Amino acid sequence: MATTRVTGLNGQVAPSASVATGCLKCASDRRAGKNYCGTCGNSLRPRCERKQMTVLFTDVSGFTTLSERLDPEQVSEIMDRTFDIVLEAVHEHGGTVNQFLGDGVMALFGDGPIEHHACRALSAALAVQERLETVRREVRRTYGLEFRVRIGVNTGPVVIGTIGAALRTDYTATGNTASTGLGLLQIAEPGQIVVTSHTRALADGRYDFAEVGAMPLTESRETVVVYELGGEVTEYAESADLILV
Repeated sequence: MATTRVTGLNGQVAPSASVATGCLKCASDRRAGKNYCGTCGNSLRPRCERKQMTVLFTDVSGFTTLSERLDPEQVSEIMDRTFDIVLEAVHEHGGTVNQFLGDGVMALFGDGPIEHHACRALSAALAVQERLETVRREVRRTYGLEFRVRIGVNTGPVVIGTIGAALRTDYTATGNTASTGLGLLQIAEPGQIVVTSHTRALADGRYDFAEVGAMPLTESRETVVVYELGGEVTEYAESADLILV
C-alpha cells in the first residue's frame, strides 16, 4: 500500500488516504520510488479505493450577477477571501478541499468513524457560513450586492483516487454520494446548508434540523429527503464526552 496526500492551495497537507498502487497494464506491484513499471514501462498511478466519506460542496449564489456588475479584480478579491475562509474551516475540522469548482469547492471528510466525519463536515459548514458574514456585509456596503453561499452535505460510499489521463489528473471522489451532494446545491436557498436524510440521521441529537421536503435531484432518478441544518445543539457543544477527535 502507498500513501497519497492532497495539498490545498494554502499549503496544508490534507489527511492521507491509503490507496492500492501498481501497474494498470500488467498488474505488477509498484516498487517504492518508482514512477514507471519495471516490467512493461507503463506509467504508474494510484488505483481507486471505495470508502465511506462525507462530501461538502459550496456554491456562490448569484455569481453571474456579481461577475457582471464588478470588475474582475474585485470579483477575484471577494472569491479569494471566500476560498480562504472555506479552506480554513474545512482544515480545522479535519477535512480536505480537493477541488475548486469555479465559484465553489468540493471538500472530503473521511477519517474516523462515519458519525464523526459527518459531524465534522456539518461543523465546518456552520463555521463557513458564520465567518462569511463579514464578507457578506462588506459586499453589500461597498457594492450594494447580496453575497450568499449555498452548502450541500452528503454521506455515503464513494470511490476515491486519481482520475484522468497522463496530461491531466485529479485526486477526487466519484459516485452517487458525490453527485447527490453536488445536486443539493440546486435545492439550497442562498445562505442555506442542506443535508440528506442519511447525514442527518448520523448527526441526530447533535444538531438542529428542519425538514425541507422530498425533492428530486437533477439528472437523477432518486428522490431524497432534504433537511436544513440550523445549528449545533447546545448540550452537545458543551459536553466534553462528545467532542470529536
